[in-house]
Amino acid sequence: MQSVMKHYGPKFEFFKKIVQKDDPVILEIGAHFGEDTLRFLETFPQGHIHCFEPDPRCIKVFRRYVTDPRATLHEVALSNCAGVATFYQSYQQHSDVLPPAKYDWIDATLYKEEHLNNSGSSSLKKGYQFNKKEAIEVVTQRFDAWCEKEDAPQEIDLAWIDVQGAEKDVLDGMGTEIRRLRLVWIEYGEMIYVDSMSRDETIEYFESKGFSLVPNFSTPGPAGDLLFLRRGNV
Repeated sequence: MQSVMKHYGPKFEFFKKIVQKDDPVILEIGAHFGEDTLRFLETFPQGHIHCFEPDPRCIKVFRRYVTDPRATLHEVALSNCAGVATFYQSYQQHSDVLPPAKYDWIDATLYKEEHLNNSGSSSLKKGYQFNKKEAIEVVTQRFDAWCEKEDAPQEIDLAWIDVQGAEKDVLDGMGTEIRRLRLVWIEYGEMIYVDSMSRDETIEYFESKGFSLVPNFSTPGPAGDLLFLRRGNV
């Protein structure tokens, strides 16, 4: 399969620089199609990635294209409770014959038939305007319970959290096991979603859990991404 790195090369070189390990354990919460999974696999040839994704459309794509055994897909949504939750699948009509350029590695028929266009805005939270008429139910799990069940590593080198407004539920579900995370890259400011966290709220939350913001690698605006380092790490 062709590389899907595209113009994201500098971003993933940045991750390579900050992680400072050849064989990191990475937690990808909100794996979507596996596009960033593939980029992490290319960036860290000896790494292992635990990927969490509940959307059956995305799971179908992931299973088809991400075949490297160093990536483990967990077909659940990490949240603040275990059980079943309503999941709002996003979709916008796509009139072109081929998928958008950033997804040109996905089979065009699959992209169309599975209604994949704009699926990355799907969420456990209401608020996005382009949702499919019928919501679905997905399995949810707490991270701390997963750690216990899966015998997870004591330290996770990088957690990547991209869950469209459901960030606080994911973090609350970590409980004391949030201590396992060394670095966290998290999206913030998706304020169209119910219960989403602002930049200040996200920083305050992480500081209360023993993490410090890395300002030089975090965006300053009302929406973007923040990098946190667990205090005591260098």
